[in-house]
Amino acid sequence: MTWLGIELWGDTIQNWLLALLVVVGVIVILRLIEKMIVRRARVFARKTETRVDDFVVDLLSRTRVWFLLIVALYSGSLALALPETAVKVIGHVGTIALFLQAAVWGQGAITFWVARYKQERLAEDAGSVTVLSALGLIGKLVLWTVILLLILDNLGVEVTSLIAGLGISGIAVALAVQNILGDLFASLSIVLDKPFVIG
Repeated sequence: MTWLGIELWGDTIQNWLLALLVVVGVIVILRLIEKMIVRRARVFARKTETRVDDFVVDLLSRTRVWFLLIVALYSGSLALALPETAVKVIGHVGTIALFLQAAVWGQGAITFWVARYKQERLAEDAGSVTVLSALGLIGKLVLWTVILLLILDNLGVEVTSLIAGLGISGIAVALAVQNILGDLFASLSIVLDKPFVIG
C-alpha cells in the first residue's frame, strides 16, 4: 500500500488530495467564468441604452468570494466519505450561504432599481425621491427578514410558532407605542403630500 492509501480522518490521503483538487479547480473555474461574464456584459452594456444589461452586470459583480468558496468546498466534500453528521453540517452551511448570497443579490436589485427611479424622478418630482428611499429601505428589511426566517427554518427552528409569537409581540408593541406610531404616520403623510422638495 502506497502513502496515498493511508487513512486520515476516516478517508484516504488520495481522496483528500482529490477533494482539495476539486475545491481549487471549482473556485478557479467559477472566478474565471464570473470575471469573463462580467467583463463581456460590461462591454455589451456600454453599447445599449437598456438598463437590463446594466442590472445583470450589477448583480453578477455582487457575487461574493465566500459564496464561491463554499460552493467549491461543498463540491470537494462529495469526493470524501464523510460521516452523516458532517454531511448534514456541510449541507446546512451550503444552504445558508445560498440564502445569504440571494439576499445580497436581492438587496443589490432593490438598490439598483431605486437608484434608477430616483434618477428619473429627480427632475420631475424631487419630493418622491424621499418616498423611494423609504420604500427601498422597507424592501431591504422585508428581504432580510424573509431570508432570516428561511435560514432558521433550514436549521430546524419552528418558524410558524416564531412568526405567530412575533405577530402577538408586534401587536403588544404597537399598542404600547401608538403615540409614536401616530407621529410616524403623520410624518409619512407629510412625505407623501410632498410639501418639501430637494433644492
